[in-house]
Amino acid sequence: MKLQKKYNFWQILMLAISATLGTSILVSFGQVGFQAQFNPILMIIAWILGGLLVIPEMLLFSEAATSYPENGTSYYWIKRAKWNACSFWFGWIMVLFVSATAVATACLAFGNIIVSISGLQNEWYAKLFGIIILLLLLLMQLFIKKSTGWSQIVFTILKLLPIGLLLIIAMIYGNTNSFQKDTINQNLGQIYLSSFLLLPATAMTMFAYSGMEAITYISGEVMEPRKNIPRALIWSTIAIIILYVILALGLLTVNNPLNWLAPDSNITNVWYYAIINNPKIPNFLGYLFSGLATLIFIGSLNSFLVYHSRLIFKMSEEGDLFKFFQKTTAKTNMPYLAMLLLTVLTIIYILWSSLFQVTNYFILAVSVLKTLTIGVIIYLRYCDPTCQRIYSNPVFIILTILSLNACLITFTGAVIAMYYYGKTTKNMWELWNCLITMVIMFAGYPLYYLKKYGQHLIKIWQAKKKNTKIKD
Repeated sequence: MKLQKKYNFWQILMLAISATLGTSILVSFGQVGFQAQFNPILMIIAWILGGLLVIPEMLLFSEAATSYPENGTSYYWIKRAKWNACSFWFGWIMVLFVSATAVATACLAFGNIIVSISGLQNEWYAKLFGIIILLLLLLMQLFIKKSTGWSQIVFTILKLLPIGLLLIIAMIYGNTNSFQKDTINQNLGQIYLSSFLLLPATAMTMFAYSGMEAITYISGEVMEPRKNIPRALIWSTIAIIILYVILALGLLTVNNPLNWLAPDSNITNVWYYAIINNPKIPNFLGYLFSGLATLIFIGSLNSFLVYHSRLIFKMSEEGDLFKFFQKTTAKTNMPYLAMLLLTVLTIIYILWSSLFQVTNYFILAVSVLKTLTIGVIIYLRYCDPTCQRIYSNPVFIILTILSLNACLITFTGAVIAMYYYGKTTKNMWELWNCLITMVIMFAGYPLYYLKKYGQHLIKIWQAKKKNTKIKD
């Protein structure tokens, strides 16, 4: 059954914003602060730099998505270029290391914030709460008609509540202590001398900015794609950049960066502790913010289930996965088996990985996939006569160079972050995890040829079996 065109401009705009404003709110701000040694000026620079780096990527994606309005985003573009081995490799990395980890990160972050509110100091409770909300959202999308499109708008609006609360707290109780001379100059000279420390900080902002491309995953279901897709990509990117910079300023106003840490120096829930550790702010506002923040993760999960499952559906259509993944529900037209596969992979990550590990797997995988995507966009632009060029050649070349630099920064930053985390915790197994992850990622390419060889042997066996029956 073919998926229907059912999303308008506002729905895909809200999908992009909702998919972006998720786990990054809880994870990235603390990670960026940690990597920038909690210097306010350098933190703001990192957020602005990350936003500027992501703009060229979105502009390139806009041209490709406009030319080829089909579900599957980069995967479809690679299939169009007839890079069959690369398309399988892309799907391998995307499903195992991006789609599943993105959903798992949202689940773990949701579980962590519930544990913080309830006082249950056990990571398995966090994992349990994450799995429960995942299953509830899965059931909602599968069985409630028209819940998907309009729920993007509803969840995006609900996500603005904790963000609005933080800004109100900043205006009422905030101060400028974070921007005093002593705080700004803290470790500044050291960081300038070792500027490579900003690479992992920028990498974490790239994780936070990931999500706008969600629109390209469902291009085949967008009404008037050539009109709506470029507009939604550009406006969502601009809106997210502005919002993140405002949030960084708001959080710095609420409390000094060093006061964002939990009693055990944990940096995963800096929002809650920035509020709680300010003696002028009533404690109930910290709990209220955490309660409202759960809406952010629910909204992200709702978006992730929509567009990440579409790649599995597309791979099934193209013959890289079994055909039964194309089955959809009669009532809601949702690819239920694709969504179930995504759910199973997510639960595996939730049970056997930490939030930091899952986040870094995601960053490494995305940097590799974006590099591959940029390569195929270049190929299609110059080799496919049906490609609709939006930009002139000089502009396209500049956008390409900037996008490749962003991929290099993200990949390098993720590796440095793994090394620094392992060195700090005296657990260098984290770095080995990083290397093992990269080996499994790149193993997908030769696996395609093993798959083709296996299919060839099966065809020979079937042919021999058929000939034997005819002789009998």
